[in-house]
Amino acid sequence: MIKPVIAPCPHCGYDWPSTASGPCETCAGEPPQALRGCRGGWGEAQDGLAALLQGARLLVTTRGTKRWILPPALGTFAVFAALSVWLYRTVMQWLERGRELALEQMPELDGFQRTLAEWLVDHALSLAAAKASAFLVATSLTLLVSLWAFSLLYELLAGPFLDEVQGVLERSWFGADPRAARERPSGITARECTLRSLACAGLLLGGLAAAWFASYQGAAWASVVVAFAGIGALLAFQPRYRAWLRWRVVVELRTVLASVQATALSGLMLVFALPVLLVPLAGKPLFALAAGFTTALSLLDIPMSRRRWSIGTRWRFLTRNPLPLVAFGSVAALGYLLPVLGPLVVVPCASAGGLWLLVRLDKTGLRP
Repeated sequence: MIKPVIAPCPHCGYDWPSTASGPCETCAGEPPQALRGCRGGWGEAQDGLAALLQGARLLVTTRGTKRWILPPALGTFAVFAALSVWLYRTVMQWLERGRELALEQMPELDGFQRTLAEWLVDHALSLAAAKASAFLVATSLTLLVSLWAFSLLYELLAGPFLDEVQGVLERSWFGADPRAARERPSGITARECTLRSLACAGLLLGGLAAAWFASYQGAAWASVVVAFAGIGALLAFQPRYRAWLRWRVVVELRTVLASVQATALSGLMLVFALPVLLVPLAGKPLFALAAGFTTALSLLDIPMSRRRWSIGTRWRFLTRNPLPLVAFGSVAALGYLLPVLGPLVVVPCASAGGLWLLVRLDKTGLRP
């Protein structure tokens, strides 16, 4: 008996036996009209250029997607707010230490120097100016760090939430989330998983916050122990949630592994593309095309991971559709140029638009 070879469906991209006589069990061989793309040349390039706007349209018009976009944004802002508070407290400690040193050296001063030092140390106006300066320093450093690291942190936190967004979109297209239908443990609803995950996250964050503001080390450790004990108790009495959580962790680890491979491949491609910058006139446009291609590879990571595509399958898909993917990656890369606001808008729109583009593009060549 010949064992069927599992390969991507030409329409939806999910596994479908190459020897199967019937239609794909996910899309039934008839994807929705909005997902039937043009074949070849300029039509596919137009799809690539329009993918970002299509992603924005899908997020606005599809019910159940907006709720998943807010948590990573709030989480990212919370991290940078905590960084700002930490920097402010650090600078204030430095100022207090400077004040103590000034008081220690006060007896050695005389005349005008002593009068000025006493005024600077004890006058309310100078203290207010010092605190204002500390606040400005902390805020400036936070803004400087956020210009470089905001998009990285936001993408890191947004990954699982954008995965849920794509599940909602595919449910609206195919009638069910294909990955969940094939892999997700049964017996527990998405709402129950969300509520239990929020409870675990609340216990963990509450314990860490209590440890952060604790007055002595014993109370800090006790807060952390109580938080983990609460999470352990919650998991101990919820076997179905444990099974779901185990499956979710495996999915995320599998996604991270594929993302690392894709990132390494993208970085290698950009390194090999650096010499084209030396080409007169055409160097920068050629390098921009290479950068757009690698950006598309990272933006399509979630839909490819949902389909469990190997790095080889991803590479074959990219090389068979260079024009639309370069167009898509270049448009998204332009959106990243706007600090903070750019990633907040572009990342979710590009995630949904990348899924839309991947389903529309032909995947016949990926089948053996």
